[in-house]
Amino acid sequence: MVYYKRNITDLIISRLSSERIIVVTGARQTGKTTLCEDIIPETLKIPCAYFTFDDPDERLRFKTAAISILENINTTLVVLDEVQKIPEIFDPIKYVVDKQKKKSHLQGNRFIITGSSQLLLIRKIKETLAGRASLFNLYPLSLNEICSAKEQLLTSIWRQKKITPSIYKASADLSAELMRQFMQKKQEHQKWGGYPEVLKRPTYEEKINWLKDYRKTYLQRDISDVGQVSDTDLFATAQKLICLRTAQILSMSEVARDLALSVNTIKRYISLLTATFQCYLLKPYYENTSKRLIKSPKIYFTDTGLMRVVAGEDAISIGAAYETWVLTELIKWKQLQPIEPEIYFYRTSGGLEIDFVLKNKDILLPIEVKASGKVNTVDGRNIELFMAEHLKTAPFGIIVYQGREIVEIKKNIWAIPDWMLFS
Repeated sequence: MVYYKRNITDLIISRLSSERIIVVTGARQTGKTTLCEDIIPETLKIPCAYFTFDDPDERLRFKTAAISILENINTTLVVLDEVQKIPEIFDPIKYVVDKQKKKSHLQGNRFIITGSSQLLLIRKIKETLAGRASLFNLYPLSLNEICSAKEQLLTSIWRQKKITPSIYKASADLSAELMRQFMQKKQEHQKWGGYPEVLKRPTYEEKINWLKDYRKTYLQRDISDVGQVSDTDLFATAQKLICLRTAQILSMSEVARDLALSVNTIKRYISLLTATFQCYLLKPYYENTSKRLIKSPKIYFTDTGLMRVVAGEDAISIGAAYETWVLTELIKWKQLQPIEPEIYFYRTSGGLEIDFVLKNKDILLPIEVKASGKVNTVDGRNIELFMAEHLKTAPFGIIVYQGREIVEIKKNIWAIPDWMLFS
């Protein structure tokens, strides 16, 4: 079987050499099982014992004799899938791992734990596996993964902290045919998102129907795994209203008013949506860290294909949909970096706005998003003002747009085609 190469594969394999427990979380159908049961064992060329707790008989068996089962597994790699369905498994895993570690630092099982609920997994990891587990998120396929490309241009820029002539030349030397292929795949990705099963469907109708079925399964099964929702129809309506606000400042009181619900209920719904990887909350950037905690975030859906189905195909503006897509690519990109950068948005009381700001300890990278095939000097004005306010930490800026070439529109402000930046 042919698989998409997932960019976190090498990171997980590297971590398995020193860690006994790897946790892979992500929304349902992002490819966690394929990655952990097939791709990683095949890459390492080792046998794998696989158990899924979607199977009620397997849950019952482990509830009865988990330690005995785990101690008698004779493969190096053990995959425990959908563990949020059996939280009792964490104590036996801890016991077996600690027992094996006392005998030998190198020998013993390596466990990969997967789950579709970050809320339950993180809680149990903190309670039981703190200091014993490495955590990875598997998102829907990125443009880079779909294109089977090598190092992303954004990675080179981020590592070098500038846009060098070599970066510019390598990108400019792409053939016309390769450029067309990248742009076509980018357009499909923006339209349909990155769930692997959607990409396998050849027709518009099959893609739409799969996404609609996915949403039904999510509402009927995933939500029941993480919290009680007495009225799934009401939750579905809330999901749609929140989806319609993608790329906007989140006002919980406004959503609560529209649905005639309490603010606390909306907070709980949003917690469920973020815990199940359907939404992402982006905090504002402030030098004063405490302000980041109290100011309202922006909310984004995490897959543009699913977003179109939830909100309705023409319900979201082109600009908001494009900004959402760029954010999803940044989220997938950042966890691949040696030191994971933080992502913020920037907005001042005076009206200066920057769509995204990447931050590590010594650099800020302002990124503006323009859903157009052309750019001009006016488009770089906000980044120019941001750089002037942060002279020591923001040496250059990027405008992501839907064009064909890299253009320096102002000094140290570069417009870069989206397909080139992310693939």
